[in-house]
Amino acid sequence: MTPSVPVARDIVLIGGGHAHVDVIKRFGMRPEPGVRLTLIARDSLTPYSGMIPGLLRGVYNAEQCHIDLGRIARWAGVGLIRAAATGIDPVAQAVLFAGRPPLSYDLLSIDVGSTPPASDIIGAEDFALPIKPLDRFLARLQDMDATLPNGAALAVIGAGAGGVETALGLKRRFERQGKTIAMTLVSGDDAILPGHSAPVRRRMARALRDAGVTVLHRSRCVEIAADCLTLATGEVIESVLTILTTGAAAPGWLQASGLAVDAAGFVKVNRYLQSPSHPEVFAAGDSAAFQPRPLPKSGVYAVRQGPPLAGNLRRAALDEPLEPWRPQHETLSLMSTGDGGAIVSYGQFAASGRFAWTWKDWIDRRWMAKYQDLPPMRPAPPPAPDDGAPEPMRCGGCGAKIASPILRRALDRLGLSAQAGDDAAILTPPPGKLLIQTVDQFRSFIDDAYLFGEIATLHALSDLYAMGAQPDSALATVILPHAGPGPTERDLTQILAGVLAALGEANATLVGGHTGEGGELALGLSVNGYADRAGLLAKGGARPGDALVLTKPLGIGALMAGDMRGLIATADVEGAIACMRQSNAAAARVLLAAGARAATDVTGFGLAGHLIEMADASGTSVALDRAALPALPGALAAIERGIESTMTPANAAFAARIEAASDGPADRLLYDPQTSGGLLAAVPADVADDTVRALKATGYGAAVQIGSFEPPRARQSTIRIV
Repeated sequence: MTPSVPVARDIVLIGGGHAHVDVIKRFGMRPEPGVRLTLIARDSLTPYSGMIPGLLRGVYNAEQCHIDLGRIARWAGVGLIRAAATGIDPVAQAVLFAGRPPLSYDLLSIDVGSTPPASDIIGAEDFALPIKPLDRFLARLQDMDATLPNGAALAVIGAGAGGVETALGLKRRFERQGKTIAMTLVSGDDAILPGHSAPVRRRMARALRDAGVTVLHRSRCVEIAADCLTLATGEVIESVLTILTTGAAAPGWLQASGLAVDAAGFVKVNRYLQSPSHPEVFAAGDSAAFQPRPLPKSGVYAVRQGPPLAGNLRRAALDEPLEPWRPQHETLSLMSTGDGGAIVSYGQFAASGRFAWTWKDWIDRRWMAKYQDLPPMRPAPPPAPDDGAPEPMRCGGCGAKIASPILRRALDRLGLSAQAGDDAAILTPPPGKLLIQTVDQFRSFIDDAYLFGEIATLHALSDLYAMGAQPDSALATVILPHAGPGPTERDLTQILAGVLAALGEANATLVGGHTGEGGELALGLSVNGYADRAGLLAKGGARPGDALVLTKPLGIGALMAGDMRGLIATADVEGAIACMRQSNAAAARVLLAAGARAATDVTGFGLAGHLIEMADASGTSVALDRAALPALPGALAAIERGIESTMTPANAAFAARIEAASDGPADRLLYDPQTSGGLLAAVPADVADDTVRALKATGYGAAVQIGSFEPPRARQSTIRIV
């Protein structure tokens, strides 16, 4: 997205918890000029804890219980980094990752949830299943549905609301599958549901008895094994799977962050949800330890923290006074009994019955609808604030270069300063080698500048691999939207780090480049490589009878076009990103070893365009097996819905060269432009099967023979679909 005004402040959100989802929605409804939000999330689907009891007993499916962070972030104009944070440097004001550069921030908010503590239970790490993170628990639940035998024994450790709802939900779930399950609930307290009134505890105890759940009070688990658990008394309880719902522990990196934390490692926050030690840091949900008074780790409070957190992040970005959050002393809790009913808990008030479940279901569905049923289009950004001063005219030419101090700091961060002294790079081809050069230019197609840099570089390098060349060096041109010094430096650092990551994997170096300002983020690369003349591949060279092999699936153009409109499932977008991030280097080595006679990479002209180029250069025609064409998950469904890249209609002109071309999804896939697509090669027919097997073994799981080359035919039937 091109901002309506230059970016001046960067707000970074770590975690897709309930409070952060609301922050994203509110900034999407009312963007703040000059303020940019970026979400860091390990997983792009975030579960809503309130609906998990219903999911356990089969009332909801997984889609109903999850918020698609990719979709809501795209709708709101919020950048999404699909990665796990591994730490924070609060002095440098940067989020740390494994395998990619730190991301700097002006303001930071943390909402990463918690996990049950298990450090004092022997064997817990190896044999127990924590209820959080929920995504991992739910993945294991699917395995249990398929493999848990009738008569198996399960145990849940912890008798808070999460523990009792889990025990009841699983008991009822497996009963509906026709399985009799022995369920044990292990409580270290005198009673279940500590913190709730005696009438509520009595009603829940009755629900547990009715369901046949055995409850052990004042029982502390000391060891967990694969088929049992041991209590402090020495008693051994049979359990083929033990589930932990005991309290809440903070992620280790949060405890080591340097922020002020409580005894459990959660970020201390004041009445503004702000860190008292680092005012630029905020926290919410389970991640936060509210200092004015202790709050339970409850989704109720996480949900209610969303609006005040969004407001204070906005105020902090604008240097306005913050407003306090005053949580209620009593909160309404609705707990599922697993049998179609629920228990109402509000202070000393208790009630139960099917009406309570109906009430809970209505509340939960209404909350989820706010983040799942988004308007068709994100609201237009507001105009720049009118402060009476005209926007300065931005210069062109060399006046549009990124300022030297910003460039120098970015290069320093990446260890490139020593390479930045000369005006041009000097290349000396090795004796007997041919110099192979190619160039590519991209507008940004993904919010993550690091991934954009990496994928664009892999795309550019594919031209070298398709010709049998070994990459050596690259020059980069980076265009950055006009922004303040901080955001500009951050974007430049991220995009160049992505370039360096891809070049490093290829044993190539970045030897120079140029920066400038423009309307949107863009990257150009001129890459250089060397090849032996004898081993050089070209588009021409295919012979009639040769097999046609494709190394990667198709559909990237349609999926990324749909993602820009928020119409593609996050899992399918992530599949496209993973495909684009796969280098073609290993595939090129396999094809060269197989004796490939011709090759090209599948990029902007789609499979049809590049295949026609190969056939024309080789003086052949092609028999193409439509049924063999590999497609990325979701690609054909997107095309069927009319979702296509803006390049597809132009590429569809190649239909004039295809015999009996149709307008169905499989044939439209032929025209889909690929970013960092696969290699297309002609290999001798007698080694085609072995070549495909070798490609699959090397990591190209979708590699397949999609046809063969034939003697030349009439120009209007260069490709014959079979």
